[in-house]
This record gives sequence, structure tokens and C-alpha cells, in this order.
Amino acid sequence: MKYATLSWVKPAIDDTLKLTRQSLEQFVENPDDTGPLQEAVGWLHEIHGALLMLEIDSAVMLLESMSAVTQGLLSNKIPDKGSAYDSLMRGVLQLPNYLDHLTLGYPPVPLALLPLINQLRGLVSEKPVAASSMFFPDVTLGNPQAKAVPKMSEAQFKGFVRQLRVSYQKGLVEFAQGDHPMEGLKLMLNTLNQAQQLTGTAPVSKVWWIGEALLESIAQKGLSLNDALMGLFKQVDGLLKPLMEQGTGALTRLPPAAWVTKWLFYAAQATSTGQRLLAVKARYQLDYCLPSAALLREVERMLSGPDIELMRMVVTTLRDELGRLEETLDIFMRTDHPEVSDLKPLVAQLRTAGLTLRLLGLETPAVGLLKQSAVVDAMVSRKIEASGERLLAMADLMLRVDAALETLSTHGTHAMASLQQPPGRLDTPLKDGIKAVVEEAKIELTDMMTPILSCWDRQTPDEEVALLPARFQQLGGVLLMLHQPAAAQLTARCALYVARHLLHPPLPSPTQRRQFAEVIVCLELLLDSLAGHPHNPQQLLASAQHQLQTLLSHPTNQ
Repeated sequence: MKYATLSWVKPAIDDTLKLTRQSLEQFVENPDDTGPLQEAVGWLHEIHGALLMLEIDSAVMLLESMSAVTQGLLSNKIPDKGSAYDSLMRGVLQLPNYLDHLTLGYPPVPLALLPLINQLRGLVSEKPVAASSMFFPDVTLGNPQAKAVPKMSEAQFKGFVRQLRVSYQKGLVEFAQGDHPMEGLKLMLNTLNQAQQLTGTAPVSKVWWIGEALLESIAQKGLSLNDALMGLFKQVDGLLKPLMEQGTGALTRLPPAAWVTKWLFYAAQATSTGQRLLAVKARYQLDYCLPSAALLREVERMLSGPDIELMRMVVTTLRDELGRLEETLDIFMRTDHPEVSDLKPLVAQLRTAGLTLRLLGLETPAVGLLKQSAVVDAMVSRKIEASGERLLAMADLMLRVDAALETLSTHGTHAMASLQQPPGRLDTPLKDGIKAVVEEAKIELTDMMTPILSCWDRQTPDEEVALLPARFQQLGGVLLMLHQPAAAQLTARCALYVARHLLHPPLPSPTQRRQFAEVIVCLELLLDSLAGHPHNPQQLLASAQHQLQTLLSHPTNQ
């Protein structure tokens, strides 16, 4: 919701950042006049207030570092003014790109801002920020599978919590100091599961849920236990105590946000593939909060490019130029007895457009236009014939480039990867590019059903079934690229279902198998709708979500 609000205020933030950039440029031109620098401090303060209100913590940290450097320049405390200016201008460039990233519906990746933040902090002799300090999951989210608190008297509730607290303490002592730590872990895990059922949808319930995932990962050797993590497990007792003393009245109390964040930081680092951990990672988008090196490089690359507004200005000019090229070509093709020399202006125009595309980072379409420039040059010099087939291919190329530019003006640098088609595919329409992605996803989905059906036939899972949760997560990544977050969430829940109900016996009943098959069919039809087929995506999503909710509500597979 906060990012929906961001889309309302972002135009004002962009305007204020322009003023900031202009003030910095004026200061560089005349360093003796500190007036523009004082104005920049004011503009940054204004943006800081807006981002603080929206609770975009990573962007707030960047603004605070930029403000500190600007104040340092103003008070003449930064000797390397050139580096300070360059870093501030990088901030003016990266911040709107990062906000674009959020308003376009992409998950936040705060760590992408860390290198610039630390560079700015170094200029004012401040300690670098640790990666753990840039970990900002949405801790307001709860367990999506939690049920309502069961009805019971206050005395019963307090009595149950007292029993759970004693059970957890016994398990913790055995886990930390006993001769059978795994037995202690199992007791803690069972206790947290019971606590989750007892507290239902209360805010504290998420703590037990995340704790279960961490204990599961430790048992599966996907997470190493250290003193800090053990300290967090010990603090769980402090959350049970007020429930025991105050009863259900304490259920409205929020667990400390900083504590939940640390809890999730360990979950993000865990490498096991247990059902509990996968569910927690999907719910809090931990793969983005603590991204892989490859994902981090990709986001940093997008943030370093021009923002969407600047991209739109360049794209508008380039599309106007392409429009004139298309008009010249259209007139030539409609003329009864055209003079091939009339095409000569296209040689330079196509080359200029191609070089501009190369500057935008669109190498593949750039090469296409540059080749067409050479083709027109050969036509004009009568080395090759100006055949209708060649002219139609040129017109078709310009239509494809125009469609790509339209996408670029909407999604900015985020569209770069999808627009970089392999050689030989440039003449494919943009819609066909989407269709190709969809077809690959459908093939993957069909291929994933093979080990599932084999598993049901043999009544036992194998190694291919164990790989399915990760494959569903990868399919979700494709859906996110196609701007379908709800469908991506659906595949995450499919991964959870496979991990929970297919990897361990007993396997699903025939009814449950049929329901899961219907989910897969809905996913396939949903992919078809993205490629332009006349299905109702909302209805398909609703049906699949309902079926999955029913399937996941079964505590066992019987």
C-alpha cells in the first residue's frame, strides 16, 4: 500500500530532485557562492520528510547520507569536493530509479543502495553501514495460514500458555546445554507449533511461525547456530510470559519490530528447502531483502541507468525520428515509379537512430538499424535491388523498434533485459516476445507435472520431486518479470504445497490430487491470458487460490 501512495507523490519528489541537481550544478560552477548549496540542503530535507512518511527506510538512509555530505560541503569540512559532488549526483540519479523500481511493482532490494550510501558516509568520516542494517522486510505481515484464536476462558488460556512456557524452557535447556540437543529442538519446535495454534492470527503468532522455520533449517543443517541466534531463541520466553500473566488481553501487543527483523535475517540466510522455511521466505520476499549476488548486480545496473522521465524524453525524440523514417519509406513504397535516390537521407537517419539506441543500452535493436542503414546505402548505390521484400522487412523492423521504445518509456531500465532479444529474433513483434516467454513457462509447467504424476503412481517421491519447490519459485520469477505478482505468489504457494504434501508420505488423496491438477490447469490458462488469449485472469487466479487454500488447510495428507 505504501508504494501505491509513493506513485502519488513521486512526481513531486522528481521535481524536487531536479531542483537539487540544478543547485548542485550551480555550486560547482561557482564554489564561492554557497547559496545554491543551502537550497540543495532544503530540497533534500523536503524529500527526506516525504520518504520518512512513506517508511521507505533504505531511501531514507540514502537521503540522510546525501544531506550529511551536502552539509559537509557547506561547512567546508570535506576536502575532496570533486568526489563529494560526483557521489551526490549519483544519488540524484539512483534515487528516482529506485523509487521507479518500487512504483512499477518490483520488490524492494535495499542492498542495491548500500555501495553509494557507504561511499557518501566515507566522505564525512562516518562508519560504513553493515549489510544487515539494510535488511528491511515488511514485519507487519503475519502468517497467511493462521486461523482464529480458539474460544476458551481466560483461566484456560493462561494455563495453556503456562504449560507451553515450561515445555519451551525444557526444550531450550536441552537444546543449548543437554546431551541430546536434537530432542530439545524437537520439543521447542512442537511447542512453537502449539503456541501458533493457540494465538491464531494475533501479531505474536508470526514469531512462533518464523521460529519453527529456523528450527527446521537448523535440523536440516541449512542454518548454523551461533550465540546471537541462541539469544533470540532465549528471548521467546519473554514473549510467552505476558500471555501467561495477562491472558488474551496481551494478544494485541505487537512483537518488537527489530527483534522480528533479526529473526527474519537468519531465515533469509538459511539454505535448507523445508516447507516452513520456503513459506516464510515467500511471505516476506526474503530472496529480495537479502538478494543473491546476481540479482544484486542486475538491480544495481538498473539503478545506474537513466530514470524513466529522462528515458521518456529521449524515447519521444527517437520515436518522432522513426516516424519520419517510416513516412519516407511509406511514400517511396506507394509511388508508382520511385527514384531510389529518394532513400538516401535514410542512410544517415537510420545510422543516427541506431547509435542512439546503442547509447540507451539496446544493443540488439541498434545493430538491426545499423544493418538497415547499410542495406539502404547499398540500394542507393545500386549494389542491390530495392525490392519490396527488403523494404517491407525494413518497415517491419521500425515497427518492432517503436514497440520496444514504448515499453522502454513505461518501464525504463527495468525493460532492458526483456528487450534484448538474441540475434535473428529482432523481427519478432514485442507481443511475440511475450508469447515466447509464456510458451517457455508453459513447457516448464507441463514438464513439472511429469515427476508429480510419477510420484502419485509409485506412491513415493524421488529426487525430481524434491527439485519442484525451487522450480515453482523460478516460475514465479518469470511471472514477476511479466508484472504478475499475484500469480507469482500463487506459484510460491504451489512450492509450499509440494514441499509439505509430496515430499513426505502419506501422499495426497485422489480428491486432493484432482484439486492440485486444477490449480496447474488454472496456471496454464493464466499464462495463456498473458499471451492474449481471451481468458479471465482474475477468475482463474481466484479459482486457483481457493483450491490451494483448501489443499494447504489439510494438516496431513490423509
